[in-house]
Amino acid sequence: MTPHHEELERHFEQVVTEHSGSLMRALLRMLPHAEAEEVVQEASLKVWSCLYSLEKDAQKPYWFRTARNIAISRLRHEKVHREAVHLLEPLERMRSVVDEAESHETKQFEVLLLEAINELPPVCRNVFVFRKIEGYSQKEIAEKLGVSVNTVENHISNGMRFCRQFITRRLVAPSANSQQVKRLG
Repeated sequence: MTPHHEELERHFEQVVTEHSGSLMRALLRMLPHAEAEEVVQEASLKVWSCLYSLEKDAQKPYWFRTARNIAISRLRHEKVHREAVHLLEPLERMRSVVDEAESHETKQFEVLLLEAINELPPVCRNVFVFRKIEGYSQKEIAEKLGVSVNTVENHISNGMRFCRQFITRRLVAPSANSQQVKRLG
């Protein structure tokens, strides 16, 4: 380290010791105490990192200006954050309404699916429940029921088709009925 560098470091340490109180007071007009302390530390590090390119007389003004710029940047960021949160509140409310509607639709679908499964013939219903709800393999179901894997596949296929048609009829029926009522009125 050169004597010139040592002199710059000593001078900056003296600037910090003598003027940190006045810098803190200036920052406290803009920021809460804890944040002002952080800004002083951040500004000091920035000045220290470019200390050897500064003249001794420029250290104090550069340190104050750096701290001020950091504080302003934090205030702008905070303002943008507040405004963004304010703008996002309606979106969050809408998301909540959509989530509620989706939950209601999911429950309706589950009810329809259970109704459809209950309408299946007994053997088809057992195969369908073993495969789609309990997760058994087709081979396990065939062994359990003493039928061929091909028979299990047919029951699953028939069960899926029946459930799809059942649910479609139930979902289309209410809107068809409301259209008939509108035509009558």
